Amino acid sequence: MFFVISGYLITGIILQGQAKAKFSIIEFYRRRIQRIIPALLLVLLFCLIAGWWVLLPYEYAMLGQQTAASSVFAPNILFWTEAGYFDTNSKLKPLLHLWSLGVEEQFYLLWPLALLLAARWPSRIVFIIAGLALLSFSMGIAITNDNAASFFLPQFRVWELLLGALIAALPLSRVSVIANNLTAMVGLGLLMCAVVFINRERDFPGWWALLPTFGAVLLIWSGPSHRLAQLMGSSVLVLIGKISFPLYLWHWPLLTFARIMEQGEPSVEIRLVAVTISVLLAWLSYRQVESRLRYHPGRYTPMILLACLFTLGAAGYAIFKKDGFPERTAELNASAVAFYWQELGLHERDDCSEALGVAGRCLSDGKPPQIAVIGDSHSTNTFFALAHHYRSSNIGVVRLGRGGCPPLYGVAVQDSGNLDFCKDVTRSHLDWAIQDPALTTVYLSSMGPMYLNQKQPRYVLRDNSTPTATNNRLIFANALDKTIAMLLAANKKVVLVIDWPGLGFDPKTCLDIRPVRLSGFKPRDCEIPRQRHNKRESEYRQIILNAWQKNPQTLLWDTTKAFCDAKKCYGMLDGKMLYRDPAHLSMEGSRHLAEALELEAAPAKLTR
Repeated sequence: MFFVISGYLITGIILQGQAKAKFSIIEFYRRRIQRIIPALLLVLLFCLIAGWWVLLPYEYAMLGQQTAASSVFAPNILFWTEAGYFDTNSKLKPLLHLWSLGVEEQFYLLWPLALLLAARWPSRIVFIIAGLALLSFSMGIAITNDNAASFFLPQFRVWELLLGALIAALPLSRVSVIANNLTAMVGLGLLMCAVVFINRERDFPGWWALLPTFGAVLLIWSGPSHRLAQLMGSSVLVLIGKISFPLYLWHWPLLTFARIMEQGEPSVEIRLVAVTISVLLAWLSYRQVESRLRYHPGRYTPMILLACLFTLGAAGYAIFKKDGFPERTAELNASAVAFYWQELGLHERDDCSEALGVAGRCLSDGKPPQIAVIGDSHSTNTFFALAHHYRSSNIGVVRLGRGGCPPLYGVAVQDSGNLDFCKDVTRSHLDWAIQDPALTTVYLSSMGPMYLNQKQPRYVLRDNSTPTATNNRLIFANALDKTIAMLLAANKKVVLVIDWPGLGFDPKTCLDIRPVRLSGFKPRDCEIPRQRHNKRESEYRQIILNAWQKNPQTLLWDTTKAFCDAKKCYGMLDGKMLYRDPAHLSMEGSRHLAEALELEAAPAKLTR
């Protein structure tokens, strides 16, 4: 919706300037700089100062990176590169909302030049804009295997801006007031439908984006004479319109900092206070900063503003390179480090995918591999446990896998409606393991129960060898048998890993790791009833046990024993946090898994 409005207003200004032969590219960019950067500077500076006090090192480093990207109007590209299985919760990124500003400014960097070029064919400008909009929309629809790209990247979103531009380029037509009222009501109805029907389960933007965009188009097209436009012209709504840009800049960081400080969704009272402060800061930004600098005639004003923005960006980059200045929170770092996605850094340092010629993520302990762990993101924890167990030997361990991809040969996985990205990657990993003569043992490791739950819509399994099968449990069991048979036929030892318990809650609620809080904190018991875990994993466990019993050459690693006794399963033991999130182990948890199994000795001896 806001892209449509922006495209309409800015394109209208450009076309009117061209029609009067008064349009200047330099003046256009000057106005954009003085319109956007003053309030943006305030918000970025506030975030860096507030982050120093309230964020942990990893969080502050990520904020620095976001600030650096925002200073060159490229946060959308950063967030696209971060999107994926291991990505931070979007609600915990203070500058996430600036993705849309990035798309806008990338568009307006080139759009005036494109309109100047199109002015050579004034009678065709409408068709040119319509063609570009159709092309952009079609590209977004076609990119069905990368929802993050279709959401964040400009080539897939500029059609919304171009719809607004199209209205600005179309000649005005006189219609009755009744027709305008009807058009406005239909547009409002489409916007209301968008609010009701578009949610996290929808494939957005895609076809669903037509609801809010065409709703906005109809509202604009209906003109200023209908009753709804008169209502929107009230003094209160006009004031909201004036402060809308700084309000857009302020509201998200404040709500995000509140979530971070509270380690979860803050109370209604805290959210109301955050929104109220956002409105106040937006009004002050508009009155004291934006209004004074927007039309400032100073010759060097744009350059000074750009210099300030780039300086903040450089400061953000320095914070990122300095790992968020961990000395700020020295007393909390030992506890907080359990919750970092440390594997991300290890991927960068120890990624062996290129050396082995395989797709996806590859981790190595640096020794010639004799053991391969294949599976989804949980296999990283299995890898670290084995690497720790064999740390003093010459036995090398490698992990091959991709988040959300169980180690099942020939199985396609649709994650949240996306096209499959697992089948080919998993096949390449298993083929590599089968063909490498130096590799003796393969561990098959995945989170298990999540893939079997037909009630949750996230994972849909398909096997082309049995196209009529639609039951995740049956597909999982059959594909596991086939995978085991292929590995055994290649004379590989196969270890079936029964996954550790899922907590079902955020382990951060077990420890107070926040430098600053907005309310009191009472840590929860970091444990779950063993009975609950047994019920959740019963079908998955039975599938693994059946495969193990049908193939006596295979070995079993029941990781549950490392975390559970007869009554409870524990997220913390002896003061050590074993989990990083509700499902994945911390580095300490992986070491605990290795050490516990070393006491049992059977898994280690069986792989020698």
